[in-house]
Amino acid sequence: MQWGQIKTIFIISFLILNLFLVQELIEKINEADLDKISRSTIQEQLEAQGITFENLPESGLKEVYVTAKRYQLTEEDLQALDAKIDADEQTIGVDTAQEVIASQYVEPLDLNLEESFDESIAKIKESVLYGGTFKFWDYYEEENALLFFQEQNNRTVYFNETGVLLVVLNEEGDAIQYRQTLLEEVVHNSEEQTVVDPINAIFELYSNNVLNYEDNISNMKIGYHTLLPLEDGVQVFVPTWEITVNKEDTYFVNAMEAQYIPNNEIDFVIKLKEFLKREIEELKNRSE
Repeated sequence: MQWGQIKTIFIISFLILNLFLVQELIEKINEADLDKISRSTIQEQLEAQGITFENLPESGLKEVYVTAKRYQLTEEDLQALDAKIDADEQTIGVDTAQEVIASQYVEPLDLNLEESFDESIAKIKESVLYGGTFKFWDYYEEENALLFFQEQNNRTVYFNETGVLLVVLNEEGDAIQYRQTLLEEVVHNSEEQTVVDPINAIFELYSNNVLNYEDNISNMKIGYHTLLPLEDGVQVFVPTWEITVNKEDTYFVNAMEAQYIPNNEIDFVIKLKEFLKREIEELKNRSE
């Protein structure tokens, strides 16, 4: 082959490569412009409804899907529970799989949620195993119950039956019973991905008619929500935007796929209370 032909082939190859690179660059620029236009359009729609937000988390946060198993109590854990029984503090039962703790305080645990809220929450945490790993979520006055969620990897695990502490109160507002489950430490189960932009997560709530006129987005942060259970008690959790509206209502959006996650808190609490009621009855029957 003559040098002239070889040179022509090289020139054509470089031209094709350059055209490809230019096309890729144009597509990326267009995508970036489209993203700016989309973000601007979303913000305009929200502002038109009087929906306000300040100090949103930065865009580009990276997270991973995680898995965790149900925690099985160790001999040391059981000894710690026995010590509470021996001290005549609590009557405690553990299920056969050693995964659920059901307890009744021998004397109601004195609380004062109205005047000494933080001290009361701290007192509850001190009375249970690994109380420091649990975060107070809410007080359900009609159900006379306090709900705590376990934290994993500095993230709250929302509304999962494993990794939750339910405390039942009497009419005077003192703690009389609790039910506790735990999760083992979470394991990263995927490569890092960029989560849904905060403004897009807010728009997902708006698209699902969750937000009302002149609502204020008062806080946003990432936690974990159950995606699906696997065999052997393993569960998959998806990074999830916890979005607080008007400083009182909380909603969830899948931070990987921008999907609104509906949730009925009262039903969850009632279900746990029913579990606890049966477990306390079994505990009483065994003690008799």
